Amino acid sequence: MRRLLFLPIILFCSGIFADQIPIPKLAHRVTDLTSTLNEEQVSSLEEKLKTFEKRKGSQVVLVIIPTTGEETIEQYSIRLAEDWKIGRKGTADGVIFLVAKDDRKMRFEIGRGLEGAIPDVISKRIQLEYVRPLFKEGKYYEGIDQGIDKILGLIDGEILPEPSSTSYESSSETVDDQFGLYIGALVAIGIAVGFIFKKLFSLLQAGLATYVGYWVGGLLGFSLEVMLPLLVIFFILLCIIYIAAKNPGSGGGGWSSGSSWTSFDSSDSGWSSSSSSDSFSGGGGDFSGGGSSSDW
Repeated sequence: MRRLLFLPIILFCSGIFADQIPIPKLAHRVTDLTSTLNEEQVSSLEEKLKTFEKRKGSQVVLVIIPTTGEETIEQYSIRLAEDWKIGRKGTADGVIFLVAKDDRKMRFEIGRGLEGAIPDVISKRIQLEYVRPLFKEGKYYEGIDQGIDKILGLIDGEILPEPSSTSYESSSETVDDQFGLYIGALVAIGIAVGFIFKKLFSLLQAGLATYVGYWVGGLLGFSLEVMLPLLVIFFILLCIIYIAAKNPGSGGGGWSSGSSWTSFDSSDSGWSSSSSSDSFSGGGGDFSGGGSSSDW
């Protein structure tokens, strides 16, 4: 009887003192540290989760790691959830799909706000009926894709707060829109300046100015064949000035903050992961251990 009483304590302490696998840095919605998915598959899943977040507001991420080490997948998953804080703050509508490939284990970690929409028994059923059969056949992408689709379908049926503009949208889509406006303005300015100079030079060459004006007109009165290359050069210079102003401090071959590289290296495990361009971060959501785990 005493052994049964002390068993939970022993398991708890073993989780605390076990060597812990480092948590990778959060940079994207899809983190594959095993190279299980190819680039096209990663891009497809990333775009699907990004589009869903923009429409619904909920954050769903996929993490594939080799192993959770001496920790159980539940222990590692909750550490990951507490570190990444997937889901909106106050709404807690985040989901983590964790796959420990070498351990042949998987888990859905469900945020507090979605525990009603995705009960533990339902998330377990998704794993057993849709994901596990495909994983057993080595079809990891197909299993992951089906599992994610089922989770997104359940979230879609839940009434959640309307999504607001995320930091990702404001730092990418808005900048892209502004870039288009700037380019349009530069083109208009270039054309206007070209017409003004052409008209001015025509007046000067026509003798409607003083001798000095005529002399200046003769000196600056270029033909149309010369004017066009000059306008192109002028436009290119304006673009260079715009790009330099848009990315201050990016000289010397360095990367600007908008295209930084993040990496995770562990001397114990030898994992490495790098990602670029679009930044992504959790919204502050919290987890209470809801979800389910299974193997294959």
